[in-house]
Amino acid sequence: MTDWHEQLTVPRAPFIPSVVWVDDPATDGFIDVSRDDDEPRWHALVEADEPIITQVDDGATKPGETGQQPSSSCSQPSLVAAMLAALDVREGHRVLEIGAGTGWNAALLSDRAGEHGHVVSVEVDPAVADDARRALAAVGYAPVVVTGDGTKGYAADAPYDRVICTASVRTIPRPWIDQTQPGGVIVAPWGTDYGDDALTRLEVREDGSASGRCGANLAFMRVRHQRRDFLEPSADEVDAAESTQTAHSGRELFEMVTFARAAFTIGLRVPSCYLTVEDVTEDRRLIELHDVRSRSWARVTLVRGQDPWTVHQLGPRRLWNEVDAAYAWWQEAGNPTPDRYGLTVTPDGTHGVWIDAPDNERRWSLTF
Repeated sequence: MTDWHEQLTVPRAPFIPSVVWVDDPATDGFIDVSRDDDEPRWHALVEADEPIITQVDDGATKPGETGQQPSSSCSQPSLVAAMLAALDVREGHRVLEIGAGTGWNAALLSDRAGEHGHVVSVEVDPAVADDARRALAAVGYAPVVVTGDGTKGYAADAPYDRVICTASVRTIPRPWIDQTQPGGVIVAPWGTDYGDDALTRLEVREDGSASGRCGANLAFMRVRHQRRDFLEPSADEVDAAESTQTAHSGRELFEMVTFARAAFTIGLRVPSCYLTVEDVTEDRRLIELHDVRSRSWARVTLVRGQDPWTVHQLGPRRLWNEVDAAYAWWQEAGNPTPDRYGLTVTPDGTHGVWIDAPDNERRWSLTF
């Protein structure tokens, strides 16, 4: 396979804004790094094989302030290359991109589609879309950059040969399938609320369905109206919660929260369950499960040298019990890895998952 550096035919630097954001351990938030104030650090961030946060808090937080939530970024270059390889854009293709971001990926797509191709990139944030248009024009690329909700696609220029999403999704929007011609390909970071997403490649069929395989681990920001959210019970609520213990070992708990082990399967088996893991100290870790819709919550408190560990649960669902049962199912199924899974989206929008093949007895429809 071609080295990923060789696949990225457009330089990244011209698309990165002069102010980017980095983790700040002191505040547990994000602070800005300015090219004007610290050019060596800015360049080091741009040249690294790492994602770069280009906006926080949907633009509400300004330089000099502390951000709380990343809301736009330029993806890790090696992952950009992997997604482009999966998409397989050819000369003359019509391509729809969801999430223009900095505009760098749209330039890479334009390079591949060539002068006879057509690239449309949809960006929900007006300020981000404007910046992408300016950056693209400055380096001589002219894809159509549309400000709007990318989950609706862009019907005006359909049909497309390829659709790629640069944010993660819990469900594959129906317009993407409708706007892709039969035989066309959709590539997106897809997964549940539980843990990271999988690089998923679907082929659209004549009957209006789309089907394909899951693959590599991806950690992308969610499209805005599918964002994950968490509960934060008060100390009194935690004290009043149902309290039990788990006999699981540290190794088993590691498997339950790790994408390449059981986490992807657990997410497919336990709907509307958002997983968070926090290392409070070197010796204390919190595994938490959240369902904001039903106001259900669970926490496993791991303390080094002290086990069995305590489980607290609140709300109408017993999320830990559901996750525990899904873990047992994963073990009984032979510990399937994420790349053994496939996804089929039917014309009525049903999302069906399967292991190894669509007709495998281990297949089921997802609920959201």
